[in-house]
Amino acid sequence: MRGRSHDEGARRKRAARAALASMAAAAISAAGVAPVRAEPPATPLRVRLEFIRGPGAEECPDEQLLRAETVRAMGGVDPYDAEAAFTMTASIERRRGKLAASMFLRDGDGHGRWFDGFSAYDDCKVLVTAMALSIAVLLDDAAELAAPPGVPAKPASPPAPPEEPCSPDRPCPPQPAHAPPPPPRTAPPVRAPPRSSALPRIPAGRLSWVAGLGAVTGLGMTPGVAGGPALSFGARWPAWSVTLEVRGLASLSGNVEAVDVSVSTLTTDVVFCLDRRSLFACGLAELGILHAAPNVPLNATSRLNLHSGFGARAGIEWPLSENLSARAHADVVRPVAGAAILRHPGAPEPERPVWRAPALAVALGIGLQARF
Repeated sequence: MRGRSHDEGARRKRAARAALASMAAAAISAAGVAPVRAEPPATPLRVRLEFIRGPGAEECPDEQLLRAETVRAMGGVDPYDAEAAFTMTASIERRRGKLAASMFLRDGDGHGRWFDGFSAYDDCKVLVTAMALSIAVLLDDAAELAAPPGVPAKPASPPAPPEEPCSPDRPCPPQPAHAPPPPPRTAPPVRAPPRSSALPRIPAGRLSWVAGLGAVTGLGMTPGVAGGPALSFGARWPAWSVTLEVRGLASLSGNVEAVDVSVSTLTTDVVFCLDRRSLFACGLAELGILHAAPNVPLNATSRLNLHSGFGARAGIEWPLSENLSARAHADVVRPVAGAAILRHPGAPEPERPVWRAPALAVALGIGLQARF
C-alpha cells in the first residue's frame, strides 16, 4: 500500500511539472524572455542531448543556443553529458507553415519518460529558448526521474558503527606498506537511442515533385501589355528547386502603327530557385515564339519569330496547407535574340520593323503550387 501511494504521488508531481513547463513555454513564446533560476539544483539529472533540425528549420539556431539557454535557465548548471544514461531528443521542423518543437526523454533502457512540444510561426530563437526552459523545469526534480516509475527507491544501508580508537589494550591493525591502486574506471558505453513510437517521426529532407498553375502579365514580350496562363512542373528540395514553366500570353493591344494585328507569344522557361523560408530568388532561361496575325490591311503579313533570353526572378510564398502554397513573383528578362514584326517579311530591301522587342522585358505572376 505504501509503494502504491508513492507511485501516485510521483505521477502527480510529474503532471504538475509538465503543466508548469507548458505554461512557461507559452509565456516565453509570447514575451520572448526566459527567467533565470536563483539557485541551481544540488544534483541535477545529467542527460545526453540529441538536437535535430528537420525540413523547413534549416536556418534555425543550432544546439549551442539550446545548451546555453538551458544552462542560463538552470542558474549556471550544465545538465548535458555525452556519457549520460538518459537521452533528451529535441527536434524542430516546419509543419503546415508553423515551426513545431518537440522534446522526448528516454532512460538508459530506452523507455520513454517524458514528452513535451509546442509551436511558433517564424521566430526560431524564441522557440529554442522556450524548449530550454521546459527542459530546465523538467530536470529540476532529478531524484524522481532517476528511478523508473513504479519501482520503489532502494533503501539506504544502515550506517556503520563507529570504529573504536587505537589504545595500548587495543592496538591498531597493521596497515599495508603500499595500498593497491584503485581499479580504472571505464566509461559506460553510449547507447544508441532505440526507435520508439512515442518519438515524433521527422521526415528526411528528400526530393519532392511540384506542379503549379497561375496567371502572368508582362510588358516587352509583345506590343503593349500581354497576359495569359502559366503552367509549371518540377522538383524541389528543402533549400532549392528547378521547374519547367510554359506560358501563353496574348497582347491586349490590337493595333501596331495603324495596323490591326493580333499578337501572341508562347514561351518556355527553365527556372532554378533558391528557397529561404517564405522568400525565393531564381535565375531563368527563356525560349519562345512570337506570332503576329493581321486583320487589316492585308499587306501586314503573319510571321513566326523565335526569341530567347536570360533573366532573374524574385518572389514570396504563403503556405496554405502542408502540400499547397500560394506564390507571387516578378521577372526581369534580357533578350539574347529579340523578336520583331515587319510589314513585308519577304521584301528584298531591309525595312524598319513596326515593332521590335525592347532591351528588357518584365512580368508579374501569381498562382498556386502543389507538392507531391
